[in-house]
Amino acid sequence: MRGLRAVTRGEQASSYVRLPDGESELIVRLDDTHGDAYVIGTRLMPLQKGGADVPPVAIAVRFKVAGAYPFFGVPMGELTNRVIHLDRLWGREGSWLRERLHERPSLEGKLGVLQETLEARLRGGEVFEPPSAHVVRRAVRVIAQARELPRVDALAKDLGVSDRQLRRAFEDVVGLGPKAYARVVRLQRALRASRRVATPDWGAIAAATGYYDQAHLISDFRGLTGHTPGALLRRSPPWP
Repeated sequence: MRGLRAVTRGEQASSYVRLPDGESELIVRLDDTHGDAYVIGTRLMPLQKGGADVPPVAIAVRFKVAGAYPFFGVPMGELTNRVIHLDRLWGREGSWLRERLHERPSLEGKLGVLQETLEARLRGGEVFEPPSAHVVRRAVRVIAQARELPRVDALAKDLGVSDRQLRRAFEDVVGLGPKAYARVVRLQRALRASRRVATPDWGAIAAATGYYDQAHLISDFRGLTGHTPGALLRRSPPWP
């Protein structure tokens, strides 16, 4: 897991927005009737939800890249760009989780139950573990540390697998192919660079983060976020 966060009614007035980042989330919404729970898969498009419909308690578990696949029992590619009810993946166990969370009055107790449940799934005998998961985890580290994002064929060669094997493994473990994932990484690098200055120089940012030119950066932003870079930064609420 990358982290846990909880939001109670009144704390979140603005919309919830997720840009493509290679990560996945488990969201649990609790109310007087036990609420619901769902999984947000890896995305190649933004996800936005209104802030008006906040339940009494909402808990989000954010999974790091290549960190969610053991918990849900299916290839992560089946969850890409989708929001799926947890009961479809966990069956009766999803309902049991919500019942246990409802029984704990304190927020600390609810978070403890959720963490215990996830840890128990990792210890269970039916953990989804693709044969090439270790290759993907290594590839994700290589991409994160690379100053210039590697080509898929070069990355596959360095890892000792074929291009096809690497693509299949990425889709199972991350939910995106390696080329699509590198595209998301590049977008996030450009976004981080833009936040370091008051007035971003998109041409310089494009050159520094691996785009061919500014036009390539703008095209990629439109494809992944639906907005040009400048329009994205001007939007309200701010995009995380």
